[in-house]
Amino acid sequence: MTSANLPTPQPDADRAARLRHLTRRLATELADQLSTQPPTGQIVHEARARLQEAISRYRDGGSVDDATAIRLSMDLRIIRVRDEAWLASQVEPVVMTAVLLDVADRIEPAFLAPVGSLLAFTAWHLGERDTACRAVTEVLAREPFYSMALLVQMALQHNVPAGALRDRMPTLGEIDIMMGPPRPDWLQPLQQTLAGYLKSAR
Repeated sequence: MTSANLPTPQPDADRAARLRHLTRRLATELADQLSTQPPTGQIVHEARARLQEAISRYRDGGSVDDATAIRLSMDLRIIRVRDEAWLASQVEPVVMTAVLLDVADRIEPAFLAPVGSLLAFTAWHLGERDTACRAVTEVLAREPFYSMALLVQMALQHNVPAGALRDRMPTLGEIDIMMGPPRPDWLQPLQQTLAGYLKSAR
């Protein structure tokens, strides 16, 4: 199974409205939580655990509920969590495609960039160049300077084989060493995204 034949149902009007309401509620709650300056390690740990639990569920043929899917899209704004998802996309690209397509089907455009970039990466990894190009184009149309999308776009433009990047990717342990312990600035992209989304959603 590849991203070309996975179901991608679009929400009906009532479901779309419920998802928007749920997204606003979760974004408000998370923004309020972050404003109290909770331990960064706690936020990152919870986000990583949510990602790994989702991967396990989809690997077994299951799925996650709407609230978890929406929170995952927010979690992926934390670079440490996104990088873990990136590594998982190389190890289990079909499983991660299922996770990402299901998440993408339920989120607001403000949270698209990391999800769409990871979808582009998994499509590239699976040899689905056209799908990867479409995903990158959609991300960059909204966020022209999103680094991961630009990296995948450059690789596609230069016909770089996915294996070339895979061979250079660090392990989780190496990422931990390079990034060090969690720092408050890890949460800044998430906080900025939440602030922008909530301002536009008023």
